[in-house]
Amino acid sequence: MRSVLLDFCLVGRWPLLSWLLPMLLLLAPAVVAQPTTPATPNSLEEFLEAARQNSPLLRDLRGQVLQNRVDSLRRAAQNRPYVAGNAVAVAAPIARNFGYDEAVSNGGNYGTVASVSKPLLNGNVLRNDYRILENQGLALRNSGRLSTLDLRRSVTDQFLTAYAAEQLLAFSGEILTQLNQQDVLLRQLVNAGLYKQTQYLSYYLSVRSQEVTVQQNRLTYRRELGTLRYLCGVADTVLRPIEAPAPPTHHALAGLTSITQRQYTLDSLNLRLQRQAIDLGYRPRLQAVADIGLQSASLISIQRRFGISGGLQVSVPIFDGHQRQLGYSRLEVAELTRRGYRSFLTVQRQQLYDQLQGQLRATTQLLASLREQLRIANALVDASRQQLATGDLSILDYIQLITSTRNFQFSLTQAETDRLRVLYQLDYLSE
Repeated sequence: MRSVLLDFCLVGRWPLLSWLLPMLLLLAPAVVAQPTTPATPNSLEEFLEAARQNSPLLRDLRGQVLQNRVDSLRRAAQNRPYVAGNAVAVAAPIARNFGYDEAVSNGGNYGTVASVSKPLLNGNVLRNDYRILENQGLALRNSGRLSTLDLRRSVTDQFLTAYAAEQLLAFSGEILTQLNQQDVLLRQLVNAGLYKQTQYLSYYLSVRSQEVTVQQNRLTYRRELGTLRYLCGVADTVLRPIEAPAPPTHHALAGLTSITQRQYTLDSLNLRLQRQAIDLGYRPRLQAVADIGLQSASLISIQRRFGISGGLQVSVPIFDGHQRQLGYSRLEVAELTRRGYRSFLTVQRQQLYDQLQGQLRATTQLLASLREQLRIANALVDASRQQLATGDLSILDYIQLITSTRNFQFSLTQAETDRLRVLYQLDYLSE
């Protein structure tokens, strides 16, 4: 409200600002909103910043906020005196059996007049209009925060998907490297007669299968990274690793002050202001009117008919078909709808928060179990390499250990990604 009143005071004292200030406001985004993100973002924050800078929806909402400020200036201008120039030249010819009665038409009407009108005693209407415009501005800003939160949620979710794909690609590449290194030793052992050729062929097939897995994981990572760049509006197709996301701090559930709940608070305020606007619309309206110029019934004598007039104009509503009560009924229906949405959202957010808390505890326990199992599996793989070199372990058993380790790593990556998703969802619910 303070900013709206400040705009009104400035325009009232310096009329030049009434047309200059809107131009400055519209030029402001071109000066302020300069992209500062790198052309090739790698971290989550860089991708989020790129998405905020490139989002046309957020730009549109920022433009609507500026338009709302211009609307406040227009409302201030509507309360200032309105000056209009009017000219009229109407002839009413009269013949013997033709023409209007001269007492009605005066034979014609000629004139050029400048008129002025100014609303009076409308401070309550003006203040209520300013509050409506201010509430609309707050609603637009809150919509911008909601859109930013939704954009952050979708970009973060896709970033985590891409990061999980990258981790699987890196792990499958490590397994392939280890298998290729072990392949050299196995060939020597097969040539020495320690293992049969058929056993080595099974191992060879496992290596080729791992190569296919690496290629598939690379394609998956390329697809998920491309989707992430598509969401953020980043024109980049180079396949490069992305940085590991830092887990957010776990905050408590935000109540009625959250971004999503604030929208319904602003809607409630808007309904009250609309009701006040209905009441103010049925009060008498007073405005001062005046004119100055030339006006005459004869074109010949118009130069001698210079004059002025002035007075007050009062408008009092008497009956409009009960539109006032119908307006009240419409606002009551809107209020009931608003309460229903807000009540449902409150229960929904609490239920989702409790559910995520349970998922977080279960995922944390699962991670601890998977890390322990993966530690044991890696120890068995290290020991099996030594046994494989001495012929104490069959190649098929070694392949089975590698497969189990790969499955454990896959499950661990998925569980870590799920835990990060839960933490970020809890972080969203805290705003």
